[in-house]
Amino acid sequence: MNRNLVTLGRRSRHQGFSLIELMITIVVAAILLAIAIPSFRNLILSNELTTTTNEWVTAVNLARSEAIKRSAPVVVCGESSNQAASGDQTNTDVLVAGCENNLGEVRALRAGTTNVTVVRAALEKPDGIDLNNTQSLRFNGMGLGTRPNGSVPGTAGVTDLVAEIHSTGLAADGYRCIRLITRSTLTTESSDTACN
Repeated sequence: MNRNLVTLGRRSRHQGFSLIELMITIVVAAILLAIAIPSFRNLILSNELTTTTNEWVTAVNLARSEAIKRSAPVVVCGESSNQAASGDQTNTDVLVAGCENNLGEVRALRAGTTNVTVVRAALEKPDGIDLNNTQSLRFNGMGLGTRPNGSVPGTAGVTDLVAEIHSTGLAADGYRCIRLITRSTLTTESSDTACN
C-alpha cells in the first residue's frame, strides 16, 4: 500500500508546466513573431503587386483578342491624358469617355453602332498599390494597338510604357513596368525605381 502512495505522489508532481517555462515560451514566441511579421507583410505586398500587374496584362490581352474577334475597335481604359481621339479613329471618343475613372475596364463597340459594351469591369486596386502612367490603348480589328489619339507606342517620341504599377510599402522591386512593343506584344519588368 505504501508503494501505491509513492507512485501517485510522483505522477502528480510532474504534471503541467511551471510558470517560468510558460514565460520563456511566450517570450520566444513573441521574438519569432516580431521577426516574421515584417517579412510576411512584404510577401503580401509583393503578391498584391504581382496580382495587379497580371490583371492589367490580362485586360490588355483581352482587349486585343476581343478586337480581333469582333473586328471592331476595343479600348482598355487608362488614366492618362491620351484620351482625345484623332480624326481617323472612328468612334474612339465614345469608347474612351470616362476612361480615367475606370482603370483597366475593357470596352468594345457593337458592330455598326456607337453603343459601347463593357467586356470587362475596371480593376479593383488594393490598398498600398498605385497605378501610375496607365495609358488607354485602342486595338483595331487586326489586334494592333495604338493610343486613342492615334499615336503608336514605341515610335519616335512616343513611349512604349503603358502602365507603371507601384507598391509604396516595398523597398526593393516595388515597380512593375508594362510596355507594349510591336503594337501587340506586352512585356513586364520589375524595377527598384520608377519606370522610364
